Amino acid sequence: MNITEEDIKLIEKLIDIKNRGYYANGAEVTELHNKVLGSRLSTTNCSSCIRARIQDLENALNRYKREIENKAKIQSSNELKEEDGKTARESENKAAEAKIKDRMAKVRAARGKKK
Repeated sequence: MNITEEDIKLIEKLIDIKNRGYYANGAEVTELHNKVLGSRLSTTNCSSCIRARIQDLENALNRYKREIENKAKIQSSNELKEEDGKTARESENKAAEAKIKDRMAKVRAARGKKK
């Protein structure tokens, strides 16, 4: 499914025309339907057929918008996980550094007692 910004505007215009009860150009609707949905339908003047094609385009547009939203959610959750992983690694590194400093302090203290 290939939908461009221009296609989105045209689909929204056709949806508005359909919802208002006006007539749309059958050739224009069919051309857009074939382009977006990859079908090979012929042009028609049948109003119910044109209305059905506009509905197919509306469904495809809604599906496309949901896919974009889902991709954005997945990307943002991946970014959050990545940030959480960095935070966890940083806290683990700080804990390890603190342990090393404690050990070094004990070693230095033990050397001081021997002399």
